[in-house]
Amino acid sequence: VNGKTITEMGTKVRRQDVIEVNGQKIQLEPFVYLLLNKPKNTITTTDDEKGRNTVLDEVENATGARVYPVGRLDRNTTGLLILTNDGDLAHRLMHPSYSVRKTYEVETERILTDEELSMFKTGIPLEDGDAKGHNVKRF
Repeated sequence: VNGKTITEMGTKVRRQDVIEVNGQKIQLEPFVYLLLNKPKNTITTTDDEKGRNTVLDEVENATGARVYPVGRLDRNTTGLLILTNDGDLAHRLMHPSYSVRKTYEVETERILTDEELSMFKTGIPLEDGDAKGHNVKRF
């Protein structure tokens, strides 16, 4: 790193550092940011053992970079999804400590009662934690 041999595991480097391994300079990949209007019946994962269409299938020809979805949308959900190789941005967008709000528009098969609507405000238990709306309104 910058002409010095590093033997200690976990040494942190910066983007501007020059890194060589066995005389070969290591080039960082440039950051790539893709916005995908995720279609229905598409899995928000990098691979699906059942062979279903994934978000990576949707963007495979967009760039040569390996990108990952930031967050997820369920298979039957459509909407904006960010894919990137910028792990720091992905962390900042998804970690609760950064309080990045997301907007969802939900279409229901029937008109929800006031009590059902208020459940979105107090929290609905899901597999990975409660889903709670900040500003829930009927339109």
